Amino acid sequence: MKKNNIFKSLTVCALSMLLLASCEDFTELEPKGMNLLSNTDQLEMLLNQEMYFQNTDMGEMAGDMVTAYSSISATLNQPSKTRDAIIWSYDESAMDKMAELTASDGDYADFYGVIGTVCNPVLQRINDATGDESKKVQLKCEALVLRALFHYILVNKFAAAYNPSTAANTRGIIVLTEDIDISVPQEQKTVEEVYEQILKDIDECIELNGLPAVAINRMRMSKPCPYALRALVCASMQKWDEAEAAAKQALSIDQTMCNFNSSEYQTQISGFFLGGSYDALYRPKCEFPEDYFYTHSLELFNSYPPETQSAVEEGNAMITKIGNLNMAYDYLMDAASSMIGEMGYILTYDMNSGWNRVGLRVPQMYLIIAEAEIHKNNIGAAMEALDVIRENRIDPAIYQPLQGNVTSQADAIAHLKQTALGENLYSYYSFIDKKRWNEVSGWEQTVTRTLSGRTYTLKPGSKLWIFPIPQNAMNNNPNLIQNYKD
Repeated sequence: MKKNNIFKSLTVCALSMLLLASCEDFTELEPKGMNLLSNTDQLEMLLNQEMYFQNTDMGEMAGDMVTAYSSISATLNQPSKTRDAIIWSYDESAMDKMAELTASDGDYADFYGVIGTVCNPVLQRINDATGDESKKVQLKCEALVLRALFHYILVNKFAAAYNPSTAANTRGIIVLTEDIDISVPQEQKTVEEVYEQILKDIDECIELNGLPAVAINRMRMSKPCPYALRALVCASMQKWDEAEAAAKQALSIDQTMCNFNSSEYQTQISGFFLGGSYDALYRPKCEFPEDYFYTHSLELFNSYPPETQSAVEEGNAMITKIGNLNMAYDYLMDAASSMIGEMGYILTYDMNSGWNRVGLRVPQMYLIIAEAEIHKNNIGAAMEALDVIRENRIDPAIYQPLQGNVTSQADAIAHLKQTALGENLYSYYSFIDKKRWNEVSGWEQTVTRTLSGRTYTLKPGSKLWIFPIPQNAMNNNPNLIQNYKD
């Protein structure tokens, strides 16, 4: 016993010494006068990382899909509701329960993590770093637009949508800039203040003009990126003219669209049972030409219901050619029926592609232009923009242009929403679209889904459009207040 106690004591002492040494490594930023991030090469290493995001919260809340690995019916019928059950059934009365069940949130941790450990360290050290001046400007620009993008996603998930008449008095999120004292608990900014900071970062990047026309890889920012993000941000703020101008600026630099009906963007899925081979979409990882900025995610074991499939335009390759388990099962069985107990769902199974769940893409710019033109009642110009996307997605055997065939604003809005759903289905942006449309008169829509024979409804004004801030963040910062309670 004595030997064991002595051994334990020595072990504790050794671990304590190691811990102190480790702490010194990270707190003594300038050992012997040499900063750990003292030149542009070291700072650039912070930006050289794969952005991998796999959270499906927003897609599920938008009504587009569910992610489940067992019976949905069994989950919905449990005596005590799970977080999934609250989201799937749109149970607004259980928002407090949902907050209680949100111990942590991958998006909250990931996006603030990148802001705090990548963007802000670059911005803190870049002016004093040694190295080529043009490289310093480039790295500063990359950090600014990356920080703006992730603040934009965060405010859209955890706060109310931007409304010009209320944004100044609506509580938003914490804005994490390089000059704040992270040891002091911060308070949430208003939604307007968050958007002001986002635009400030974007506009500073544009003014510095330091981004390369083509980045070293698509997980780094390039010249179109700040314009593309500005287009999305201004659309969320209902600044249609500014959004369209930024979208056109991005397209003037790169307007590449890829035809999903061509063999170049197809691969084959082999069946497990019969060894059949089936054509499926192929979206090359890290090098898909439509991506301005790429963040990696897999489209794997996500279930898309019949309502979503029918809401996407007929013949759209984003639905008809997405790799799925029915292909892998040689179409001998309904994979979703056996896995989640629901019939007719597409259960995705794409091991080859890299889907861009959070990043910036060329098609988004055409959607923004179409939306802005609809607000000006320029229906022909709006449909022309949508047709650029559609002719690269719809089966050529059934494709018909919208330009010249759609004349009313109501029909134009319907076609925009249909095209946007197909284009943003495998990303966070379908949720963001639907949430911001709910703030515009004539654009609102009620989302419905049917699970196990029962229909659930999400109304435009529901608090469920605002996700709870996770409990670990609430516990660490007494200043935080849940935005859904407003």
